[in-house]
Amino acid sequence: MQPAYVLHRWPYQDSSLLVELFTLQHGRFRVIAKGAKRPKSRWRSILQPFTPLLVETRGKHELQTLVDAEASAPAFALQGVNLYSGFYLNELLQRLTSIYQPLDGVFDDYQQALQLLTQMAQIEPVLRRFEWQLLCHLGHGFDWFYDTQQQPVVANSHYLFVPEAGFSAVSATRHSYAGSDLLKLAAFELNDSRLLNVFKRLMREALAPYLGPAPLRSRELFIQLQVASSTANQPVVAPLSTETPKGYTS
Repeated sequence: MQPAYVLHRWPYQDSSLLVELFTLQHGRFRVIAKGAKRPKSRWRSILQPFTPLLVETRGKHELQTLVDAEASAPAFALQGVNLYSGFYLNELLQRLTSIYQPLDGVFDDYQQALQLLTQMAQIEPVLRRFEWQLLCHLGHGFDWFYDTQQQPVVANSHYLFVPEAGFSAVSATRHSYAGSDLLKLAAFELNDSRLLNVFKRLMREALAPYLGPAPLRSRELFIQLQVASSTANQPVVAPLSTETPKGYTS
């Protein structure tokens, strides 16, 4: 059996589930969990996002059959904004990794991010770090210290981000990045809210070529939640359940 997490699940036929797994040894793939919807199924309660699993699967094709599954530890208790952040991590893995693409370090980074989401009130540093780690694991990382002309990034200069290339020195514009900010981000100095916003904009630019034009459903759902909560003059609160939220159909 190998360590795994559920990224997403769908009803399948009358009593089964179609489950997308993210595994340590084989990356991401889908399985049929036969009978998992039945009330007495021992899989019913554990085949949920954010529950550490050990799984055994069988099959030679893209769609395998789940043979066995057990929880290896309690589920990560994500609530509110942190829960939707967890769904965002799942969607990044779905959108950016290929079927049966094991990547050294990604599984551990994902598990660490979930752990941090249960512990930290401030989620932005966790998300930005995972985005950067995933880009690097996929071979899309960039150099923080040298620009596209192989010149050192200088604190008092400005740069545009060129997707798949890196930073290009330019005159200061509203879209450019200060060299001083880039050098701080390279050291993951993320305690400043302004720097976190800079990092967020940069990661969106860096991820865009690989995510494609389709919007992220987890982001859309969170925005809808914020709007609804604002209208009701209530804080943003998500369900305690880790069931995939309605409307999330990646």
